[in-house]
Amino acid sequence: MADVTRTAEVDPIPMTDLAELGTATGRAVSIFLPTARAGAEVRENPIRVKSLIKEAEAQLRAHGVGQGESDEILGPLVALLEDDAYWQRLSDGLALFASAGFWRAYRVATAFPEAVHVSDRFAVRPLVPAAVGDGEFVVLAGSQNKVRLFEGTAATIRELDLGSIPSSIEDMAGDTQPPPHQQQRFSAGPGTGGGGGVVHGHGTGAEVGDVQLEKFLRQVAQGLQEALRPNDRRPLVLAAVGEHLPQFRGYLNYEHLVDEVAAGNPDALSPAEVHERAWAVVWPAMQRRAAAVAERFGDAIGAGRGLAGGGSDILRAAREGRVATLLVSRRRCTADHGPDDLDAAVGHVLATSGSVIVAESLPKDVAEGAILRF
Repeated sequence: MADVTRTAEVDPIPMTDLAELGTATGRAVSIFLPTARAGAEVRENPIRVKSLIKEAEAQLRAHGVGQGESDEILGPLVALLEDDAYWQRLSDGLALFASAGFWRAYRVATAFPEAVHVSDRFAVRPLVPAAVGDGEFVVLAGSQNKVRLFEGTAATIRELDLGSIPSSIEDMAGDTQPPPHQQQRFSAGPGTGGGGGVVHGHGTGAEVGDVQLEKFLRQVAQGLQEALRPNDRRPLVLAAVGEHLPQFRGYLNYEHLVDEVAAGNPDALSPAEVHERAWAVVWPAMQRRAAAVAERFGDAIGAGRGLAGGGSDILRAAREGRVATLLVSRRRCTADHGPDDLDAAVGHVLATSGSVIVAESLPKDVAEGAILRF
């Protein structure tokens, strides 16, 4: 699998990480701070983190944690201070999490205020906009000559193994050759950017070209269906010739395929260029999705299938697997308040195949809400 290409110095935050952080129990340390990307202030980043680690140690001791357990919890963060290369490659903010036998560090494009929280759970909410609101997505970049599959976030993209997806039309399963008396050439129509099927020959040559293209798109769709995660809800962007989207949609049973295509032949594009084109399409789609879910939330409240506010009620429903969608307003995702029931609810919703949406505002001016399965 290819390495992550960073369009900014940030780390991807998988939903599985949020679920793990949100469902963790036991003494937990959460540290947030703004970081400098360049200039003389870069040298101050590890110094400030060291100071915040000392503050976390003092809070642990105040909670009755002994020196040995405190060292076990904070040891990996202390060791990270010695990684000089890491501190030269930061973004706008840093989130650190540590408990006994577990730790995570995330560079994000969010300038957190400095905060240290010691509690019986992690402060997950500040990560939610970076992980969910600015979202994960999938890109299928392809033409008949080259197919690639990527997963991305607002600032990263990584090429994935194709699995059973054919890497080109020549890589299709089964016989891909036309009858010997025909000469087949696949090429683009004027201005399409590549990818149309054209066959020269006698009799049904053009029909053979259409059949080959149909078979190719069908196999790509089937392979992609296998590659997607179970219960996947990530937006899927097709980076290809726009005319292929309706046909491809007919073969792919995936409701989160974005309506707009990142048009053009992507064969010569670098991963970063694929990311740029795909993000321009997927970000507006994510915004529309969040607004639509917020509207559905209002309908669910009216129908008795929603919870408005009340983190403890939402957490109880999340633990019971009743929450289909958790909605969190952006104002509830700040780092300057310690963890509460909503942090745990994020983890339990994701652990039970629910989804989490960040909204600028919610109906009835509530800060958080849930759409229930039952």
